[in-house]
Amino acid sequence: MVSDSLTWPRGVNVADELVFTVSGAEAKPVRATTLLEIGLSERRHLQEWVLAHPEILGPDIRVVTFEFDRWWAVGGDPLDRLDVLGLDRSGRLVVAELKRDAAPDTVEMQAIKYAAMASRFTPETLGYQHARFLGARGQPVTEEEALAALEEHADEKTLAIETLRQPRVVLLAASFPPVVTATAVWLREMGLDITLMRFQAYRTDTETLVTVSQLLPVPTVEEFTVVPRSKVAAQREYLTAPLDASEFHTLASVLTNEGMRGALDLSASRPGDWVTYTEVCEYTGRSRAELRADGGALTRLVKKTFGKNNWPFESQWLPDRNDWGFRLDAERAGWWTHATASDEVTTLPEPPPLDHDDATVEGPEH
Repeated sequence: MVSDSLTWPRGVNVADELVFTVSGAEAKPVRATTLLEIGLSERRHLQEWVLAHPEILGPDIRVVTFEFDRWWAVGGDPLDRLDVLGLDRSGRLVVAELKRDAAPDTVEMQAIKYAAMASRFTPETLGYQHARFLGARGQPVTEEEALAALEEHADEKTLAIETLRQPRVVLLAASFPPVVTATAVWLREMGLDITLMRFQAYRTDTETLVTVSQLLPVPTVEEFTVVPRSKVAAQREYLTAPLDASEFHTLASVLTNEGMRGALDLSASRPGDWVTYTEVCEYTGRSRAELRADGGALTRLVKKTFGKNNWPFESQWLPDRNDWGFRLDAERAGWWTHATASDEVTTLPEPPPLDHDDATVEGPEH
């Protein structure tokens, strides 16, 4: 069985661990073993442990899908299979590569390739793949419900394209050769978020235990010290409170993204009624992916400008319309209408789309 201690202490190298079984005053050492020795496989066992307990890869990770191989590229589809794809609270994808035994010398290069291809996921494709994953595991949901679950998992309650473009890499193996650890250290120094997780199996007379610990990044001295809190170092806390009339006026002068301005305009024109994502997309000409990115930008703007963590309007999933919706009450609709009528607001043009050469992997198939 997997050890009960699934909230493993970070930064402990299990090679230095001493594991005992205890019964009252008696303690017996447990013998270290390998998955190969006890007949456990990577896909049927190690992978299933990760799917059931994604915290093995790190805190607050939700599994999106696994064994993903539906890539598309001009000139031929890659045959690569990504072991596990997750999503963390920051809205970043987590690309996990699993190895039952010692990791091969090129495991980090393999994971970087998968991360590059996974960076082309869109929120819609993630929703589609997550729905397939949940359905295959006995939890049938629609694509929209699956996407809503992923967005709810993210702190910003939306999946921004610019955040999805920066996946994290997590490698899980029984051990790592020096060439891999050295490369991972250098990649982190270059700005790539890569984590090495090491597991160790133990065997008693009656059961198998597995411990997992973080090998890289290693803890710093600061993590083991207590220092006086400074005003600058204190983490900022955001209020959960509606915007008032003066804040609506300020928002009208600083909000430049078309998607959220359109959502506010439509909601203000129909106070008390729900305005759907589809309607806002048609009104603004924005795609659903662009509208979600606009939502993330609005969240950051409200936090930075007003110190609050809520949107100026209500937003929720509308089961009867199979879509997300926005709503302003009559009072706030009047504030927005008055603010936009009395302020000159400049909307910045969108940058031209980037060109990609024919060798680019365009992204996951839907």
